[in-house]
Amino acid sequence: MLTIDNDGLVYEGTPVFGVPIMNISGERIYKGSSSWSAPVATVSGECYEGVGGLLSAPLAIISGEQAYQGTSTFGAPIATIKSGGRMSAAAAAVYLLLM
Repeated sequence: MLTIDNDGLVYEGTPVFGVPIMNISGERIYKGSSSWSAPVATVSGECYEGVGGLLSAPLAIISGEQAYQGTSTFGAPIATIKSGGRMSAAAAAVYLLLM
């Protein structure tokens, strides 16, 4: 289970004794607790690996509370998010597909 705090820090489990595994900053998701490195993913409509771009295929599609792998919402979702919004769903997709 992932926990995302109000500062956009993503933890495995509860954040009480944990170290952040990802950081959400705007539309970008970074590995670790800072946003000084290259992003792991960018969320711009869809979730793209790295900075994405015009020729990049989406890593995941976010639809409501669910994240789907690839370019379609057909099939079973890879994650269901209860509250937290689009970036929380994107963080779950990045965790499942890239971490």
